[in-house]
Amino acid sequence: MKRFTLVLLAFITVNAFASDYSFTIGGKQYKIVKTKKSWTDAAAWAVSDGGHLVHIGSKAEQDSIYAAVQASGISTTYTSVPDGGGVAYIWIGATDKKTEGTWLWDGDNDGNGTNFYTGQGSWGANNGAPVNGAYVNWGGTNTGSGSNEPDDYGSSQDGAAIALAPWPTAGAGNIAGEWNDIDISNQLYFIVEYETSGINNNKSVKPNIDIILKGNKQIGLKSTKALKSVSIVSVTGQEVVKIDAGGKTFLIIGLPSKGIFIYRGEFENGIVKTGKILVL
Repeated sequence: MKRFTLVLLAFITVNAFASDYSFTIGGKQYKIVKTKKSWTDAAAWAVSDGGHLVHIGSKAEQDSIYAAVQASGISTTYTSVPDGGGVAYIWIGATDKKTEGTWLWDGDNDGNGTNFYTGQGSWGANNGAPVNGAYVNWGGTNTGSGSNEPDDYGSSQDGAAIALAPWPTAGAGNIAGEWNDIDISNQLYFIVEYETSGINNNKSVKPNIDIILKGNKQIGLKSTKALKSVSIVSVTGQEVVKIDAGGKTFLIIGLPSKGIFIYRGEFENGIVKTGKILVL
């Protein structure tokens, strides 16, 4: 049996890195990840860990999240964002990268989500407004006369982040804790939100495997429980890949060719899930 190159995107448990900071709001769990990533890579990491980049739906949630950011020990100068007034930020799950000016809560980056804001603030086209009274905390909101952000400065700002200091550094009506739209390629810490009551080990979750990408002779498997092993079998019954998954919940697996295959995933609790896939 041939073996092929395998890329593993490992989930990280709450205590895997002491620098990460987990907290709870209203029974829901969150985690501040102190690893710098682009918005897109941060969303992918969040999905691989069983969550998504945080969606903020109320002032109470915003205030609690920002209090957690302050309590997490993150330096307010850990990085500098050139297109964000030169201050530090932390990613949240809002983006308008699909359609400019249409802001979605799309923390798993699947192109779908709740449209909570459209347009731009006073530093942009000044045509922005919340959708159906949705909560927003764009920069300048504290002035009580609308917001300065988002402004799509340089026509390249498609991700939202929480500022850790006033910006520009002179202030100009934007205070620490407010949101700004910045370039999604910026490398920042990020906040993950989990829809279940546990992180990667919620016993109420029924074991399942989803195919989240396929093509270029690769498949991506995302599971709801820790995987013990994964094997890929051709339609003729030949095992072409066998992997010791080691408790991972997200795998990208290289295949020898395009075509139809059968996957068999065994969870660490002994349950087995199988399915058919077409790889193009």
